[in-house]
Amino acid sequence: MTAVCVVEEDLEDLKQLVPDLRFDDEERREALLENSTKDFNAVPGSGKTSLLAAKLLLLAKKWPHSRKGICILSHTNIAREELTRRLVASAEGSRLLTYPHFIGTIHGFINQFLAMAALRNLGIKVDVIDDEIFARRAWSLANSYRFSKLRYWIRNQRNGETLVSKLFYKGAKLEVLSDGGTLPRAHTGSYKQLVELKNMLANEGLFRHRDMFAFAELALAEQPHLLDVIYRRFPMVFIDEMQDTSWEQEDILNRLFDDRSIVQRFGDIDQQIISGDPDAEKRTFPRAGHGTISTSKRFGGRIAEAVESVRGSQLPVIGEADDIYRPTLILYKTAEISQVLFRFGELVLDRFPDPEISEGAVKAMCARRSGQGNVDPGRHMVDYWPAFDQANKTSVKDSIRNLISTQHDLHDQPTLTKRASDVQRAILLILRAAKAPVSEGLRDGRSLIRAVREKGGNTLQLQKLIHELTLHSIPLVSVDDWISFAAKVYEDLSDLLPNGLTVEEFTALDLFSHFEGKEQVKNSDLPTFCTVKSSDRELRYNLGTVASMKGETHLASLVLESYGGTSRRFDLQMALPFIAGIQKDFGKLKSTQQAQMRNLYVAMSRPRELLCLAANQSRVEDNTIDALVGKGWVIDRLS
Repeated sequence: MTAVCVVEEDLEDLKQLVPDLRFDDEERREALLENSTKDFNAVPGSGKTSLLAAKLLLLAKKWPHSRKGICILSHTNIAREELTRRLVASAEGSRLLTYPHFIGTIHGFINQFLAMAALRNLGIKVDVIDDEIFARRAWSLANSYRFSKLRYWIRNQRNGETLVSKLFYKGAKLEVLSDGGTLPRAHTGSYKQLVELKNMLANEGLFRHRDMFAFAELALAEQPHLLDVIYRRFPMVFIDEMQDTSWEQEDILNRLFDDRSIVQRFGDIDQQIISGDPDAEKRTFPRAGHGTISTSKRFGGRIAEAVESVRGSQLPVIGEADDIYRPTLILYKTAEISQVLFRFGELVLDRFPDPEISEGAVKAMCARRSGQGNVDPGRHMVDYWPAFDQANKTSVKDSIRNLISTQHDLHDQPTLTKRASDVQRAILLILRAAKAPVSEGLRDGRSLIRAVREKGGNTLQLQKLIHELTLHSIPLVSVDDWISFAAKVYEDLSDLLPNGLTVEEFTALDLFSHFEGKEQVKNSDLPTFCTVKSSDRELRYNLGTVASMKGETHLASLVLESYGGTSRRFDLQMALPFIAGIQKDFGKLKSTQQAQMRNLYVAMSRPRELLCLAANQSRVEDNTIDALVGKGWVIDRLS
């Protein structure tokens, strides 16, 4: 037996290994003591990642093998970093960060153990795996004279750019498809040129993330012994955020580990809001007999009751934290929609002192960014905040601001690797704007240092700049901010800039241009922030989509109603009777409406203390309002 078991006596070690955490309840103890293959479905704020880290610490302390390890997979780098922070705090946990163990994303695992083996056999050297970089390069190439038939076909497609930008390989035969829609038939000249374009980029070493799963399939087809190699290396496997795993990803993991290794998967099926997987119905999480973690340490009973009411699985949600503020429904008339975000800010300022409402603690979200619909406003974020439309239209200058100066709250910290990658991308954009020779033909900022070295340049100042900008976020709001930033960059990159380019010419680039004579951009004019002033106090908080805030924890959250383009229903109009306890039958909802409820489940489970919803009062029945009041809700009418 190569796996290791956790027994009752081991739990005593948690007092020393994780003194700040408690796992006294039956559900969490069951998860810690489970030693066979099993899924665990956990509510938002249950601390499942911390629970998984605690279990791994117990296993690490007893692990006897020098060439067999534990495989720990997550869907995102954020989840991986959270696990790593827990593990690195102890000598036992630190062992899991080195051979023979593996801790990383599913993509990273597939790349390292399968895809790269296939690519090496094909003699292909990988330069970049990045969807955005691939999209730009593919679209540029598609418009070249080399692809005349393809250019003609593109002109007759309403979404030609999307089709080309989202080409990917599928399966072991490396069939060329597109996430953007249906491609022409295989015998046509336009399809043959799409294949030629995709293969040309592959030979340059440029891929999309999804391509790696096709090369993994190819590796398994050509080297089936890899199945034995991998499962023998990893007798125990743990997967976090399983609900976000696509069938393409799950299928490979199932073939690698099912009926071989002990596999424990953690997630929350009701938080599955990523759409677009054509094989979604094949996914198996959570399997029959799964464990549950129904208590949330994030919020109290009132928020828990509201969250449970929109949970599609109808499993319980129990709040363990103290109830502090009653949930609030903001009702607005159509003409008052522009005041909703400001009213929420006033409610927050009324309830919380300044130290508690620091950056990232308060946020407002909507399921949709923008869109159409011949219905009264309240359809999407742009209806509430018209400036939000500019968040979709990113200039080079905006890109640099986002890459360099974006602030993150404690629950949404990028990894240092991601942060450094963003900084390198920003510096490459600046060098391109200045027509620096080193930027010619360079597609990825992560290759910048290597490119300088290959040209015989000195990378000392460049590395210093990258290091400084990675560790310290620079505000780029006022004119003075941009001028100071431009001067610093010019000084640090002077060796890489064209000969004769003066600091005056450099700072005069459109990249650093002033804001049309304004002395300063007001926070309230920024597309993803709202600033609210009350008396002598001020609150500046973030706006975004539900998907962009998934996984975060807030002090206070506002959930704005939205219109489902496919369901033809407003989400809160549909959900409020469930929240009020008037309706309970999820079976009557269409699949598109159930998807809207999952978005609400994610959104409503973000706050620790204050949950606010906002809906057009014309879409809320009086009996629903009365029932909400009976459940302790505050009804706040703008008028």
